Amino acid sequence: MNKIFFLINEFDEFNFHELIEKHLDDVNVTIGNTLPVHTDEYDLVVLWNYRKIIKNIEGRKNIMLFHSSNLPYGKGWAPIYHAIASGQKYYTITGLFAAEDVDSGNIIVKARFRIKDNYIAEYIRAWDNEISIILIKKILQRFGKNKIIGKKQIERGNFNTRRYPEQSEISIDSKFKKIISHLRACEKNHPAFFFYKKTKYIVNIQPIDRPKFPSDLKIKFYGRG
Repeated sequence: MNKIFFLINEFDEFNFHELIEKHLDDVNVTIGNTLPVHTDEYDLVVLWNYRKIIKNIEGRKNIMLFHSSNLPYGKGWAPIYHAIASGQKYYTITGLFAAEDVDSGNIIVKARFRIKDNYIAEYIRAWDNEISIILIKKILQRFGKNKIIGKKQIERGNFNTRRYPEQSEISIDSKFKKIISHLRACEKNHPAFFFYKKTKYIVNIQPIDRPKFPSDLKIKFYGRG
């Protein structure tokens, strides 16, 4: 049986039990907020939305993470927001090896689907979590107990800086059509808002019909296995 360790920031962030039961029911899964001393005891160590930089992990071929962009493009912060707000055609999740430089490790696998007009950040985030778990399963199936292989990032790409809550503000003079992508990209924890006569108003939008899990999901591996 394969063994996986999920490294998380805080235990109250571990909210994907159902996804593990759904896709990794035949895998021995351990959750922790401290990197194991002996990482080689696991087939895979996954840094799950981990916000700290871990030193001296270069070359360990079983420590990986997921970043929600088409790396090397879209490194850094708020990838879901940028994917929607900038009008990207596809949403991409990249599975890569951990490295000391942010989002710079060798690429193992990518998954992508088309961003439809009724997709908002809330749904994409939920699908992102499930697709990441699916990719873990695919990695284990592809490589088994063999060494996991990735492909070096050659192009320089770009880096998105951190977004702050105040950047979600909307001008009341904006034309509505121009802010639709921004509204779709904002989430409830950092909602879009505007001020009218000194009163702050929160704006959340939802499509009438909840979109289904993307049926056009494509997965591509970048290392040989």
